[in-house]
Amino acid sequence: MIAVAVPLWKRAVAGQIDQLVFQTPAKLIEKAVRQKIWPDKEVKRYYLPTVVTMAGEVYCMLYRNGQTLGDRVVGIKVVSADGRPLSLEQVVKRTLYKDVVYPATLGIPLIRALQQMKSNKDLELPHDEFAHTKLISTK
Repeated sequence: MIAVAVPLWKRAVAGQIDQLVFQTPAKLIEKAVRQKIWPDKEVKRYYLPTVVTMAGEVYCMLYRNGQTLGDRVVGIKVVSADGRPLSLEQVVKRTLYKDVVYPATLGIPLIRALQQMKSNKDLELPHDEFAHTKLISTK
């Protein structure tokens, strides 16, 4: 398989599909549970969807050939930069970077990388550099 640069739109569409698949049921379950426990409080923060999304991504990366459902639909796959199978450490580092570092830094590393990607289509995003992974097209 020849590694070609993955268009940003594929990453974005895959991410939106995954958010829908992982977070929608989790948000509904968390809201129902919170309303049972604290019926008088309005539910504003959702923690369970973040945990479910992270766990779902780790599972898919390790046991579903490096692809979430969104990745499979748009034809992309996460692979180890050195060609070896993805390790638990790589998957956890990649997932934590995406779901913890980006929000904590207001996405500044991601914004900078996206600006640089305009001129260098083969540039990997910070979470892939950190975990020594890359995204490839499968279609």
